[in-house]
Amino acid sequence: MKKVFAILAMAAVVAVACSKDDGTGKKKKDKDEGETTYVAPITIDGDFSDWAKLDANKVSTATCAADALKTALKTVKVYADETYVFIYFEFDKDQITWKQDVEHVPFHLYINGDGDASTGGFGDQFSDACVDLLCEGFLTDGNDFASYDPGAFKWNGEANGTGWSWEGVLDEGAGLCSGAGKGNAYEIRLTREMYPLEGGLADNFSIGFDIQQSWSSVGILPNANVTDDNVNGLAPMLAVKTVK
Repeated sequence: MKKVFAILAMAAVVAVACSKDDGTGKKKKDKDEGETTYVAPITIDGDFSDWAKLDANKVSTATCAADALKTALKTVKVYADETYVFIYFEFDKDQITWKQDVEHVPFHLYINGDGDASTGGFGDQFSDACVDLLCEGFLTDGNDFASYDPGAFKWNGEANGTGWSWEGVLDEGAGLCSGAGKGNAYEIRLTREMYPLEGGLADNFSIGFDIQQSWSSVGILPNANVTDDNVNGLAPMLAVKTVK
């Protein structure tokens, strides 16, 4: 009997040894002729150490411009694979509070999901005005960080237009996203298969971010320095390429 157990144990070791991490959140098993088992590269738990393990060349990053108008968002990182879009950001705790007189912290994701600059709109916060989908939810429950599980709205205004013109397509709490925070940082996971617009989320897309205090925007990324030619400090949304 001991000999049988020893043989089984050796087989298990060989099976583990045959698994190779390809650096994209997947493990390939050679013995299964290329069969792939997905392993998420980021765990949404408020421990941000796993972000440092990603290939920096595959992470899209934006930082707050020195002379921007709205500066509460300091940095944002986005990593997208074929299953999820992962987002990490840091904010200014002096500008974002919720435990005294502010019940929630609204947070918006603006997504050009088809990657086409000629569709969508909302030129109020980003210079390219091609948002197809808006996600609106909260980072806190009024006492502490809460999981970000927003509602979603599609742009229904004129192509490349401005103004607040949206149509609801997914209710808050549907499970499109989840999130966790700690200190002055927060991370979000968006599930690609739940993306609510026809055609899904393209391999190459762009995304923008807005954090609010008392329903007033205090931080936008990407942003730009205020100049005579750019009095609102607008910048194009952050370009993201899906890792495959």
